[in-house]
Amino acid sequence: MKSKLLIFCKAWLGRFLRRLLRVPAEYLVRPQLREGCLLEAYRGLVHQAYLSPSFQPQLSDQVFWQGQWRPWQGLPPTKSPAARERDNAVHHYGHDVVLKRYASLPLVAHPLPFLLEHGVNFSDKSTFETPEHWVRTYLCMGQRRASLLQQHDVVLGKAIGPYIRYARPPVDQERLAALRRQLGRVLLLIPPHSTAQLNRSWSDQDWVDLVESHRRGCGYQHVIWMGFWKDPFPSYPMPKDWIFASNGHASNPWFLDCQRLLFELSEAVCCFSMGTHVGYALELNKPLLMFRQLVSQKVVDDDPRWSRQHNAEDQERQRLLESLMRGAEDGALHLVDSSDACQLLDPWFGFSVTIESGEMRSLLRGT
Repeated sequence: MKSKLLIFCKAWLGRFLRRLLRVPAEYLVRPQLREGCLLEAYRGLVHQAYLSPSFQPQLSDQVFWQGQWRPWQGLPPTKSPAARERDNAVHHYGHDVVLKRYASLPLVAHPLPFLLEHGVNFSDKSTFETPEHWVRTYLCMGQRRASLLQQHDVVLGKAIGPYIRYARPPVDQERLAALRRQLGRVLLLIPPHSTAQLNRSWSDQDWVDLVESHRRGCGYQHVIWMGFWKDPFPSYPMPKDWIFASNGHASNPWFLDCQRLLFELSEAVCCFSMGTHVGYALELNKPLLMFRQLVSQKVVDDDPRWSRQHNAEDQERQRLLESLMRGAEDGALHLVDSSDACQLLDPWFGFSVTIESGEMRSLLRGT
């Protein structure tokens, strides 16, 4: 009789404790489950683009916001729906994902005390987010920026090299080889893109004709136009062997992986502006073809601070572009000397920086 009563009491106590702990347990686990589902929702877009029988590299620019896909227009322009980390900008382009993966850390877990510059700034006057009290490490690509961050914000500024180094194509080697056979020789064309504070525009016809002439003359089968989610694809009729590609919205956690794939599929990279893509092409040992093209820029924000900052940034980019284009003929594609370019741009991109997996783990954890 006593043993039956004991069994009954234990069963009742077990049910009571499970009910008591269910609410706090769900409160603790639910955010991680939500973030895991968010990663998988975006992974579905990538799967459709690169693993379906047809090559469809235009990922949707919609945002998975509050449980459903929504157009990015009308949503906060630089806001990601992710909450994996405390600072929202860390999620842009999946930077936190590629770094945590390289460091063998869980993609979704307790937030880590790091911040990073989610692009490249060439002007010393250009800044990104100001670190809050919980930040232990401020990551960027090159040592020049790391030194400035350390001086201005009294925080550990650390250069880790080009972020594309830590990305990996979202397909296996067999699928990558099949895509290369399917596409043949590819020239990757990367136009400049707009930002949250800056709208950029240019005329398509002249440089489309120039690149198409180069494609035919040098035996490329395709040109891949890597567009950006804020900018429309050109209205000028594209040649039939050109492929439009887009890595989706900035909130796509696999954005950088998709970008790495487009680089891996390409034999050379072509562009007419300075930006992150220049450093990424050099990091991945891709021949870099550049040419001069007028780009119109309009600052969206009325704050004069942004105008001053973008003017300084534009001047520095133009100075570096002219250095890369030294000896170029007007109206012609110019093959950049990769060795000279890496030496010139190393302070901003950190090509010479090497970070092992264990060191990256310590940097992200702030230990």
